[in-house]
Amino acid sequence: MPIPRIRHLAIRCRDVERTKRFYADGLGFAVVGPRGAGWDLTDETLNLTILPFVDTPPPASEEGLEQIHFGVVVPDAKALFTRLRDLGVLSVRYDIKLRNEPEPGKVPEGSYKVVDPEGNVIDVTDSKTEWRGISAVQ
Repeated sequence: MPIPRIRHLAIRCRDVERTKRFYADGLGFAVVGPRGAGWDLTDETLNLTILPFVDTPPPASEEGLEQIHFGVVVPDAKALFTRLRDLGVLSVRYDIKLRNEPEPGKVPEGSYKVVDPEGNVIDVTDSKTEWRGISAVQ
């Protein structure tokens, strides 16, 4: 039986434009175009749709209590960290496995966790072997 591939993820948010900027300008997803009151973005493998909440949004969570978190493999985690920090993005942990507290002014070695404008946690790494069971192809 063929293995299913995740190709679409939708994130509900309070502020669609701010969240779109985080994923496009911060993480580097390409903007495909508008989708109703939201936006479609892509990494050329996954469609990421940013949508407004239909009703009253739930309260934002802290790392470890979030509704959703996911991880991205990037070419250069240190360079992305610097760009995200310059955009004012909060890093909540250094080393996604050890979950070390961030050190002000220090760029983490290896992986880290950041929070999007809606409180969703994104694991960031440049290690192609960070997660078990995934292809080493980036």
